[in-house]
Amino acid sequence: MVFYAFALFLILIALLPLTQGTHWIIRGWDFIRVQTSFLQMLVIALILIFKFPVEIWEYCVVICLLATLIFQIYKVFPYSHYYPIRDKKPENPESLQQISLLTSNVLQTNTDYDKLKKQVTQLKPDLLLVMETDKNWENGLKSIEADYPFIVPVPLDNFYGMHLYSKYELADTQINYLVEKDIPSIFTKVYYAKNKFINLICVHPAPPSPTENETSEERDAELLIIGKAVRELESPVIVCGDLNDVVWSRVSRLFAKMTGLIDPRIGRGLFPTFHADYWYLRFPIDHLFHSEDVVVDKMQRLEHIGSDHYPMFFTFWLETGEILENPELDEEINEEIEERINEGLESAE
Repeated sequence: MVFYAFALFLILIALLPLTQGTHWIIRGWDFIRVQTSFLQMLVIALILIFKFPVEIWEYCVVICLLATLIFQIYKVFPYSHYYPIRDKKPENPESLQQISLLTSNVLQTNTDYDKLKKQVTQLKPDLLLVMETDKNWENGLKSIEADYPFIVPVPLDNFYGMHLYSKYELADTQINYLVEKDIPSIFTKVYYAKNKFINLICVHPAPPSPTENETSEERDAELLIIGKAVRELESPVIVCGDLNDVVWSRVSRLFAKMTGLIDPRIGRGLFPTFHADYWYLRFPIDHLFHSEDVVVDKMQRLEHIGSDHYPMFFTFWLETGEILENPELDEEINEEIEERINEGLESAE
């Protein structure tokens, strides 16, 4: 009976995120679909070995558990090496501009600045985005500023500070507080060549959790507001940061649908970045989305730096000359977007 009770629980938590509920108790189960899939396989094996179904209701439970397992595998399968990569290597990459980017949620209370600086020294990224940075982190990274003449500092003591370091000139830079008054995002243009730029948006919305926002409404609203902003921008575009959401969630897929941006994890792997200290409770929440005229060459999860997140490193080519059109959205999708944005703005008041 215990096996079947656990099976019912696993069925329930696999289906809960499909509801419109935004409470962290509901949304949280979306994050651990990989882990719960393994638990489902384990319970199915235990039932077949030790408590083979006899009653009709037992068969129904096993069938439902198997169905939800297949559903969960379907959700995460695109983020495996067995799925086709969406952004193919260009035919003549040597003729294209290549840029590198390192992103890292450093954990504000972490004081091991040298580990991150070592990675920066080794990889020499053109762009460096660090999150959860306060004045201590700003001072701890002073030594790299000589290599990064263009800096956007947003030091905060609330675990949502953000610093952007760039070897390229930045223009039209905005520090926005889109939903919550103490959670910033950075919008800027990176001029990697004369009269050639890439739109870069750096984000770190608060997650739904028992210690922060009770619901995902604020986070969802911020991602969708950024999605609307992306639709107004000229390509190329990159959105990156700690999105505090998994790529297979409803809102992340809605963000991708409304922007047409590509998730480079598709066909390359999960690259789970959080929690760095617990291998069994790790999921992908540090993301990069890019427009079709950006082609990712390298995508790498870096070594532990003392934070609860692993850093991510990307290199990508920039293809120019093609004007990309925004995806068309039907009325139902537009209504959902506006509804979620309004709910998030109301929750943040």
